[in-house]
Amino acid sequence: MAKRRNLKKAINLMSEDLLVELLAAGQAHKNVPIEDIENIAQSILMMQTDFISRLSHVDKLQVGRFFRQLRDDLAVSTNEIIDNIYHLS
Repeated sequence: MAKRRNLKKAINLMSEDLLVELLAAGQAHKNVPIEDIENIAQSILMMQTDFISRLSHVDKLQVGRFFRQLRDDLAVSTNEIIDNIYHLS
């Protein structure tokens, strides 16, 4: 199992990549309202904060289940954000 520090770094990097992708999409589509871009950016930052705080409070009796659930939730949240970015118009 990876160290929590490495997992936190990976979550931070993924969040940075999502923000960069969002900014690139915002530049490519000049007609997108700034509020939409701000809302997606805020959801990225909230996701990052949520998953980092979850990593700080691991139940030692259910470690395997915790990390499986964390991985699944992270995949769902990331896919939702990616869908929101690509559906900007």
